[in-house]
Amino acid sequence: MVKKVTKNYHVFSYHNLTQEELLLEKFVTFLITLSLLFLSSYVHSASLADIYELALTNDPQLKIDEATFNANKEIKNKAMAGLLPKFSLRAGTTWNENKNTESNAALFTDTQGSNSNYYSANLIQPIFRVDTWFQFSQGKALGEAAEAKFALSQQETIIRISNVYFNLLKAKKNLEVARLEEQSIKKQRDRTKRLYEEGVSSKSEFQEAQAFYDLAKVSKIASEGQLEFAREAMISIIGDAPDIKDLNDDFPVSKPDPVEQDEWAELALANSFTLKASKLNAEAAKKNSQAKLASHFPDIDLVASITQNNSRGIVDFGTGIGGPIVVYGPNGIEQTRYSLEFNWPIVTGGLLHAERREAKALAEQADQQELLTERFVIRDVKTKFTSVLTNLANVNARKASLKSSNFALKATMVGYEENTRNIVDLLNAEKNYFSAQRDLIAAKYDYIISTLELKLASGILSPADVYEISGYLDS
Repeated sequence: MVKKVTKNYHVFSYHNLTQEELLLEKFVTFLITLSLLFLSSYVHSASLADIYELALTNDPQLKIDEATFNANKEIKNKAMAGLLPKFSLRAGTTWNENKNTESNAALFTDTQGSNSNYYSANLIQPIFRVDTWFQFSQGKALGEAAEAKFALSQQETIIRISNVYFNLLKAKKNLEVARLEEQSIKKQRDRTKRLYEEGVSSKSEFQEAQAFYDLAKVSKIASEGQLEFAREAMISIIGDAPDIKDLNDDFPVSKPDPVEQDEWAELALANSFTLKASKLNAEAAKKNSQAKLASHFPDIDLVASITQNNSRGIVDFGTGIGGPIVVYGPNGIEQTRYSLEFNWPIVTGGLLHAERREAKALAEQADQQELLTERFVIRDVKTKFTSVLTNLANVNARKASLKSSNFALKATMVGYEENTRNIVDLLNAEKNYFSAQRDLIAAKYDYIISTLELKLASGILSPADVYEISGYLDS
């Protein structure tokens, strides 16, 4: 994303310039204009889709979720390792030297030395391990649960980005309305002040107008703070807060499709990644319980090994008495072994029984958690469906309220000019009109977020929804 760069260029006066200076000034102006045209082709406001694509590569929370998924999906591979053959190599060399020193060591020294080398290769293939098979099934379920959780985190990223985007857009629009409100009330304050100074208006009317103006300034300052908070929220996700596009009037505000609440509940039961992860965790807990029960069964492994030992010995009787040197040649032994190994844990101090009971309790806990999650998903999707309908009605009501407040403001202006309404009535009408604008802005954005949250609750939210909304943003 290219950041928008604003430069303040000095404006030269053409008066009292020589012909050369005038030509130079025109040339500089031409270069500035050309540069601005060049930059304008690259500087543009970001849409919701642009921010979403930036989040895919810059959002730390999504990166954390992705790393967690990459770690958890290895549980399946770790469990599979218990069923696959294990092959190992060992090798080593040893040098031994022995010296025999008697009381007559000065006359005779006996030194013996030996060197031995060995290597071995071992292959173990599990043949019958029931607990390992169940552990593999457990790891497979946990890996699939991790995949479902990561899919959910990707959907939550869409919601997080959409919330940040429309909160920033809301803050931006509210600041624009606050500035217009301040300007409008200031105009009325200045007019009332002038009439008061001319003796046409009372001091109380001027003070009322001043109070409204002070409140408008406070509202603008608060809006500036909210805009800064919204920018920081976006920076925390993508590392930047570029200019963003506004929603145009073509965006459809309609009832959700499908229109029945129960149909959304059925979608949630079939597609919710939250429920899928809970079911897979319950399946994994069940397999773990079966694995602990199978720990009482015997294990049978096929074992093959090859071992090679080589040794060489040397005996030195010393040269003090001119004794001979005797050297023993190398000696090698190779051993090959094939076996079936049987291992049956009979008594383990109660450890296996305790682990079995623990795993059974955890499986029951996971079953109840699945049931709780299913009920939560149904309740959540129904709540989100109601929220969409509420926000839809709110948008329509806010549109009507804006229209009514506009009519009321115009009528109050006429009454004020005809001296049938006072300045307080006029300022209240203006305040209500600008408040209706802010309420409508908030209602539209709340409706969009509620529709996305409904799709999240039902498990059907996808990047296509982001691009669809972006199609209704100003180009």
